[in-house]
Amino acid sequence: MICFLHGAAGHYGDWSDIIDEIPSHTASSFNLYDIVDLSIDEAAQRINNSHESGGILIGYSMGGRLALHCLLADNSPWDKAIIISAHTGLSSIKDKEIRKKIDYEWSLLAESNFDLFLNNWDKQNVFSDSMPIYRDYTQLNIASQISTSFKNWSLSNQKYLNPFLPNIRIPVCWVVGEKDPKFVEIGKTATTLIPNSELIISQSSGHRVPWDDQKFTLNTIKSFIK
Repeated sequence: MICFLHGAAGHYGDWSDIIDEIPSHTASSFNLYDIVDLSIDEAAQRINNSHESGGILIGYSMGGRLALHCLLADNSPWDKAIIISAHTGLSSIKDKEIRKKIDYEWSLLAESNFDLFLNNWDKQNVFSDSMPIYRDYTQLNIASQISTSFKNWSLSNQKYLNPFLPNIRIPVCWVVGEKDPKFVEIGKTATTLIPNSELIISQSSGHRVPWDDQKFTLNTIKSFIK
């Protein structure tokens, strides 16, 4: 069983093209907005409780952060994990305060003017070297849930995970895009701390690796889950 976790302002349907290409495995994408009212740790517990032992967890960006919490939770059922473009947390109180303010503003904008939120979200520097992900948000009706996710799952509410990463003992493949230098450095640090881990870099990708280079992502997944 493979479980996929989507990113911030994303949707579980984002993974559908990739899931369709791995038919030999039972794979599904977890709708994180079903549990968006929970804290990060509570959400991780819920995700773990929703899956049997022996599965593979794959998380991108916000979903990658949640995946790390899943792996560190006492009830973790996972045998392997792929973490894509994920942040391991902020170490300083000042940085957390700054991020809390930023994410609160994102939350307010998503609730008050969703079209402007989407426009501003895609214009961020972190996505400057990535392809846009096209979704029909008019059919999704998730503006309120996205708004809530920026409050409850803000990076400011996440523990600084680096001191805890050595406790992850399962095999972990950490994936980043070469054009996303900040997250390349985060990945390098994380894979020095997780005992059984490897760093894989997509040369042609920015932050949105699975959509910037779907072939690379599929090959990485298929190779890792053998």
